[in-house]
Amino acid sequence: MKTDIIRIDNQGNGFSEAMNQTVKIAEYNSLNPKDSIHLQIMTEELLSLVRSITGSLNASFWIENDARYYELHLSTRSDLTKEKRTMLLQSATSGKNEAASSFIGRLRDFLEQASAPQANDIPDDVLNKLLSHEELPENTFRNMENAIEASTWDEYEKSILHSISDSVLIAIRGNLVDITVVKTF
Repeated sequence: MKTDIIRIDNQGNGFSEAMNQTVKIAEYNSLNPKDSIHLQIMTEELLSLVRSITGSLNASFWIENDARYYELHLSTRSDLTKEKRTMLLQSATSGKNEAASSFIGRLRDFLEQASAPQANDIPDDVLNKLLSHEELPENTFRNMENAIEASTWDEYEKSILHSISDSVLIAIRGNLVDITVVKTF
């Protein structure tokens, strides 16, 4: 069985529909309350994880299942920096890009990694002001603290997702990111 495909974006559109589809498929398959909640948590964490790593979200979400086997799918396009790409792949159970399983896939993955832009940890204007001993705006360090908190939150989301799912598969081809969360109840 496959649920409807739900379009999800940064404005929150589609989130409640995705959760409703999750509840419906759990009810349809007579999952017990604990398993139903696990399926809902996996959906929430999957949606949050992708948005927190990529920074933007315009994605398709759906669930496929066969008896007690479930796959939660999320597909999105994103311009990934090397750091974002690494963070996504660290979210995978294997830590590897599932799209790079063949020779051609590994070659494409290598070339995409080499050409991915690299994000700076400290913005150029902040770095220049630090080096020239100029006074920084009051909120500069607050913004850096927020970035650190966000990366800590990413780790928290990953650990929840890994603890209740059987596996998390990530496939990156160019700017197309496919994430599949697998669980057998």
